[in-house]
Amino acid sequence: MNRLNTIAIDIGHNANYDTGAVGIRSEDELNKLVGEALIEKLRGAGINVVNCTPSNATSLHDSLNQRCIVANNSNADFFISIHHNTGGGEGAEVLCLSGGLAEEVGNAILNKLEGIGLKNRGIKERKNLFVINNTVMKAILVECAFCDSEKDMNNYNEEIVAEAIFEGVCKIFDIDYTYVIDGENGDGKGLCHMVVSGECLSGIARKYGTSVEKLVEINGISNSNLIFVGQILKIK
Repeated sequence: MNRLNTIAIDIGHNANYDTGAVGIRSEDELNKLVGEALIEKLRGAGINVVNCTPSNATSLHDSLNQRCIVANNSNADFFISIHHNTGGGEGAEVLCLSGGLAEEVGNAILNKLEGIGLKNRGIKERKNLFVINNTVMKAILVECAFCDSEKDMNNYNEEIVAEAIFEGVCKIFDIDYTYVIDGENGDGKGLCHMVVSGECLSGIARKYGTSVEKLVEINGISNSNLIFVGQILKIK
């Protein structure tokens, strides 16, 4: 079984001399929103997270190098760099050295992102990426969506994207989905589930050994036949 005690998360760009692409929305903004939400979810699941994003840089090389140094010095078990694409396409893809754990985690993340409605562009082998080549642990770069795509950016929800990446990581590393949530009444810890394409309340209830009536009650659902992809449901 793959073990994950410490994970290195790199929020792409967001540094001097290292700014991201600009489309309908700014890549820097999207990377930060998704990356910070992902870090919160991982820490809530009890995983030690090292944020590798530099606070300052003197050049592009310095920005990239700092990220790798922090990750390598942290003894992290895995490295994820969060990015958003441009260029007229749509959907999500994962860049890595193909094969092994990196590809396994990448595919799990892409399957989850596909479940919330983003096109799965697959694993793309990239041997020329600085952060992939200069980290000692297995590493991937996630291109979450195209920030110049109207289809991707229409109702784009950074929290849901972060949740999909989180669940992909949890699947491969066999991590319990129980994590700290902030409900309307600040009710602390609970087990949550993110709705994916094709799911219904009755199926989710069976999965967790509960009832549709209970899910309706604790989530304030007015119509048990109407749930949507990406919706976060409290289970208990």
